[in-house]
Formats: sequence, structure tokens, C-alpha cells
Amino acid sequence: MTTEKDVVSVTPEVWVDTCAAMTERGLTVVDWLTAIDREAGLDVVVALVNPGTSDCALVSCRVDSDNPSLPSLGSMFPGVDWHERETAEMFGIEFTGRESTEHLLLRNSDDAPLRKSVSLQARVETAWPGAEPDSGRRRRKLPPGVRAEWVTDEQ
Repeated sequence: MTTEKDVVSVTPEVWVDTCAAMTERGLTVVDWLTAIDREAGLDVVVALVNPGTSDCALVSCRVDSDNPSLPSLGSMFPGVDWHERETAEMFGIEFTGRESTEHLLLRNSDDAPLRKSVSLQARVETAWPGAEPDSGRRRRKLPPGVRAEWVTDEQ
């Protein structure tokens, strides 16, 4: 089986128009949609597939990390609903024009847990199994993935 894969990077202004143009090529199904947290912003990526030929195209769009917002693709692709809800919840991206913004996994959280700027409290509070006992002679090591600014000096 061979598949043809295109990668198209667009701005938020032409996000919906580009995805609409992909449907004219037969790419009518959303395989997945997610985001990637990068230093320059958040990249939202959607994989569109032609179910008859398995051809695939990736459409990527960079949004601002401070005010992440992008038009929803729900009116064109009904199957994108869960993907947008999950991406909105995990990365804090607002998909405008959606009817439902209800969370899927985190009922009582306003944080976006997959953003690099968000501390994971469970990781900060849980003792690292490989940590050396505190003898008072050395600076305490932080567990992998925990930033120094997440930990207070009292711990």
C-alpha cells in the first residue's frame, strides 16, 4: 500500500479555506487533530484522509501561545469534534464557532496539562524513586521533567 502525503503550513486566516480545498481533492475524513507546544507558539495539525485511496495530507497552523484561537472545522468534518475538544482541553486552544466546549477528561481543571509552561503537581509532589537521601551536604536533585521554578524552597 502506498500513500501520498502532503504537508501544508498555513496561517489562522486561511485554516478553514485550506481544509475546504483539501475536500475537493477527496480528503474528506479527519484521521486526527492535535497540537504541538513549541517555543514559537502552538502548532495545530490535522491529518485529512481520502478513505478510498488512503491518500493523506497534513495541514499545520501556528497559533499564538498567549491567546491560542483557531476556527473550528466541525461544520466541514463532523468527526473532528472529539479531536478539537481534546486539543482544546489539553493545550488550552479555543476553537471558535463550536457548539459544545464541554471537557472530555479533566472535569475540574482550567490548566492545559500538555503545555510546557504548566507544572504537573503530581510529579513535583511525588518523591523520585532514584533520589539520593538528603544528607544536607548536597543540593537536592529535581526529578526528571520538573523545573526549578515549580518547586518551592520549603520542600
